[in-house]
Amino acid sequence: MSGQILGDRYEVEQQLGKKAGRWTLLARDLITDSPVILKLLFIDENMAPDDLKLFKREVDILQTLEHPATPRYLGYFEIALPRNGKGLALIQSYMPGKSLYRYMEEGRLLTEAEACQVARIVLEILVYLHGRKPPIIHRDIKPGNILLSEDPSQLMSQICLVDFGSVKSLAPSDGTTFSLVGTDGYIPPEQMGRRAVTASDLYSLGVTLVSAITGMDPQDMPKRGFRLELEKFLTINPELFEWFRKMTEPELMQRFRQADEALASLPRL
Repeated sequence: MSGQILGDRYEVEQQLGKKAGRWTLLARDLITDSPVILKLLFIDENMAPDDLKLFKREVDILQTLEHPATPRYLGYFEIALPRNGKGLALIQSYMPGKSLYRYMEEGRLLTEAEACQVARIVLEILVYLHGRKPPIIHRDIKPGNILLSEDPSQLMSQICLVDFGSVKSLAPSDGTTFSLVGTDGYIPPEQMGRRAVTASDLYSLGVTLVSAITGMDPQDMPKRGFRLELEKFLTINPELFEWFRKMTEPELMQRFRQADEALASLPRL
């Protein structure tokens, strides 16, 4: 659908992602001549029960965020579909960069020092999100949702956290249980049990960085029960190793509880 005009204003340039009933597009705003991200939700008989709830929640929460390393809400509009169907389009700011996942696919892994730098910036973003009233949990931190600089020679010059499609607030009205979201391998045990707290994002970040250092898919990492057996495959600075152990602890009471606590304990390499 490259070249198609949506909302009488946005020219589609590229499809970035596609799931059942949900597309992510890179488009150009023909009025401002700037790139934007369009997230489309198709409202039809194939729409999953929670898709509309998650879409509306992303719209609501993005409107409250003002952080330079997260997308900004720019608006939304409806689009007509064949056979009297319709879709919703969320417009958000384009965050330039290349995902950590793409770098890993190309064989570019993080050094220990780089992993600490990514950890520091993402934890600072999480301090902001978790410190909102009510707290906001991302629930899908993984290599594909962390953007780094497109210039490999200045990899750490830009670090962003994107894709708030699984986001949840901890407002009492939202309750503490929810539909299962996230990505296999990066989801903490409590989230698989349909519960999420601020420490849930810390687990996902820990596994993401372990994967980015080793190049291993979390599904292939040796485990005993829910616990990653880091000692079998992660050979790094001992202080950083213990930090990762606490980040990826399956038991909530033994994991870092808050992003600022994890940030304060992060080794300086």
